Formats: sequence, C-alpha cells, structure tokens
Amino acid sequence: MQALDFALFGLLNAAPTVAPWTLRFAEFASDLLPALLTLAVGACALFSRRWRYALFTLLVSVLAVWLVVHAIRTLAPIPRPAFYGLGIQWVAQGVRPGFPSLHAAGTFAAAFSLWCLPSRGPMHAALLVAALVAWSRVFLGLHFPSDILGAVMLGALVSILVERGVSRPLSLLVRGAFVGRRRARPVAPTLNPD
Repeated sequence: MQALDFALFGLLNAAPTVAPWTLRFAEFASDLLPALLTLAVGACALFSRRWRYALFTLLVSVLAVWLVVHAIRTLAPIPRPAFYGLGIQWVAQGVRPGFPSLHAAGTFAAAFSLWCLPSRGPMHAALLVAALVAWSRVFLGLHFPSDILGAVMLGALVSILVERGVSRPLSLLVRGAFVGRRRARPVAPTLNPD
C-alpha cells in the first residue's frame, strides 16, 4: 500500500519544470480557499435561517476535525513525504506528522456540512473547493494521497455526526423553547359582547 501511495505522490507532486502560476494557484487554494468558503457560508447565513444552521454545523465540524486530527497525529504520527526525502516540498512544513491532512479534512467537513441545505448546488460547489485544496496539498509536496483520502473520510464522518448529534438536537431544543415561550405568554382577555 505504501508503494502505491509513494507512486501516486510522485505523479501528483509538482515537478521542478512546473509553470510558476500553477504553484501560485496551488498556494492560493491551500491557504485561502478554506477561509473563503467559510466566509461565503457566513455571508449567506446573514440572510437565511437554513444557512445559519449550515454555518453552525460547519464551524462545529471544523473544530471537531481539528481536535481529531491532532489526536490522530499525536497517537499515530505518520510522517509527511519530506521525511522520506520524496518529491519537492514547495512550502516549508518540516517533518511533522501529516496524516490526515488538516487542510483537506477541515475543508471537506465544511463542504459536507452544506448537505442539509435544500439545494445540492452549494454543497457541490464547496466539494469542488475542497477537492482543489486537497489537490494543492499533494501538488505542493506536503501530503501523500492517503493523507487526503483519510481527510475526506474524516471530514464526511464528522460533519454527519455533528449535524445529527449536535446541530439537529440543538435546533429542535431551541425551536421547542421558542414555541413553548410563545404559548406561555398570557393572552389578553377579550370582551364578550353577550
């Protein structure tokens, strides 16, 4: 399995002859696209309750992914390509653990958090953004393809668990409290004309 991972990494990692604009685009995808995705969801959340629900799910999912990734890297520190002297590391990362990719896991968690919206268009666009982030991490020599695959699965799993286990119950609780508060209001007596 490791040989396949090394071979795929060799195919996807940017060669020394790559056009400079591709490196700049990969760095943009890696560094800024995750934040731009979150900002876009936040902007939509200003105008829609469903987008606020999605934003809450996104934020909690990304936080949960961050915690899980750091726990995995502490318990099972799987090295990055630089540790093996493979490819070219276009952005300095050192030899710290790289499985799973935090950038990819967080962005995929954010993208999958949008599945609760009535239209699938936003989630598909966000998945495209997440795929670009994932590609950029391998292209820049920072992660193996297996780091990305693990990140995709982790992001999907965490976003589903957060939506089902945190967002939905809290939403029902808040909605129930709001309805209960509306019912508890005293009703002004009406004059009976009889």
